[in-house]
This record gives sequence, C-alpha cells and structure tokens, in this order.
Amino acid sequence: MFDVANSASLLDAMSNPRRLEVLQILSEREVSVGELSAKIGLSQSALSQQLAKLRQKRLVNTRRDAQTIYYSCDNPAVLRMLTALRDVYAPSAQLPRAS
Repeated sequence: MFDVANSASLLDAMSNPRRLEVLQILSEREVSVGELSAKIGLSQSALSQQLAKLRQKRLVNTRRDAQTIYYSCDNPAVLRMLTALRDVYAPSAQLPRAS
C-alpha cells in the first residue's frame, strides 16, 4: 500500500533547494560538515539547521571521528527520488546522445 505520510515527509525534506543539494552530494559519498559547507556555500550554522531536519527525518547517516562529523545518505527512498529527478531534469546526463 502507498504510504502517503512517509512520501509527504520525504517530499517535504527534498522541497528545499539547499537540502536537495545536500542530499545529492551525500548520496555520492561521505562528507564532513566543513567540506559540505564549503561545497554548497552555506555557513556551518545554516547548514547545521538543514542537516538537523534531514537527521530528524532519518534521511542521512552520521559518523563522528574525533571532532569531525561526517554525513552520508544511503536511504533507498532518497536514492530512488534523486535518480528519478535526474532522469526527468537531466536526461542527457544519463543517456548517450544520438548521433
């Protein structure tokens, strides 16, 4: 059966452009907060607010190594949605061009 509540929660998390960008990066590899902040151009405090929302919805994983926190995303629903978005909005990036 279609889970409307979980679907709406996922779409809500992904509806923010910054969180969507964060999820895209984290789906590719594990990244420290500092590296992620530099990559997307957000202050660490602003990024922390976005990451807190993703953690609350259990869409990202965390790992601490001494003082550094690393984030990643291997959530199957997120990965499938990112694939679907790429297929719709960047199909040429996925398929070879016809000659």
